[in-house]
Amino acid sequence: MKTNFLVVFFVSLFSFSTAKSQEKIPFRLNEHYNILVDGVINKRDSVVLMFQIAMREASLAPNRKSKVESVVFDTTDFSEGLSKGNCIQVGNTLVEPIWIWDKEYTGNGAEGKIGTQLFNGQIFAINYDQSQFEIYTHLPDTRGFVALPLTHEQGRLFIEVSSKVKEKEIKTKFLLQSGFSGMLLYNNQVADENQWAEVLPRLDEKTLMNSAGEKLTNLIVEMPTVLINSFRFTHVPVNIFTGEIKNQPTSYFGADFIHRFNWIIDMQGGYAYIQPNKYFSDAYYFLKK
Repeated sequence: MKTNFLVVFFVSLFSFSTAKSQEKIPFRLNEHYNILVDGVINKRDSVVLMFQIAMREASLAPNRKSKVESVVFDTTDFSEGLSKGNCIQVGNTLVEPIWIWDKEYTGNGAEGKIGTQLFNGQIFAINYDQSQFEIYTHLPDTRGFVALPLTHEQGRLFIEVSSKVKEKEIKTKFLLQSGFSGMLLYNNQVADENQWAEVLPRLDEKTLMNSAGEKLTNLIVEMPTVLINSFRFTHVPVNIFTGEIKNQPTSYFGADFIHRFNWIIDMQGGYAYIQPNKYFSDAYYFLKK
């Protein structure tokens, strides 16, 4: 098996910030590195929700076990169904009002999703070492963390990551996407411009075909080097799409990468702060499957 990890590693892992948080919310990981929390909707219906950092609101899955009868969906404006007047409690945190979308699939072990509205616009930490979210009114101590510029568009959070093939370095804006279990998924433009389907070693491929005979292929290829600020990963399995019906306008920074760091997210300040955690040297998700 190849060595899948960094050429450069932090020799010592700094302890997570000891600044006092306003609220702590326990979470757990499923086998796909999705974050799961226990929630109560409208003070009546208990559900397990997957935290999705790429969304603001909440949703319920069509294959959920709980009926969640307190949520009434309206299809007047959106055919998939939307319910606007709800409250969701996770731990001691109450979010209201919050929109809940219908028929959105979610991670294993969950019946729905909840997004960043859970933190009510405040600074929040994802502390994987302690398996908990931490909510702050002010930026906590960030010593031992690396600062990454953070941009947000309509509630979606983006960071910049560099990919190196031979001597060429490509900087790409990635959406933080905790529902995608892989490392990186590149948008069509970046993958096509650099011809990665042709020049990078193929590790796996799966092809789907629609009724018109048009194909969509999900390729997993090996990226020689990925740089996140000072962190260097090598032989990284990454995803790209090829075929006639490919449609991937956004690059994803997935849960396999996210779960290797503790995070402090300051949306208003425009930075994410990262620190290696106990999962930092995990085997790549693609190799573990």
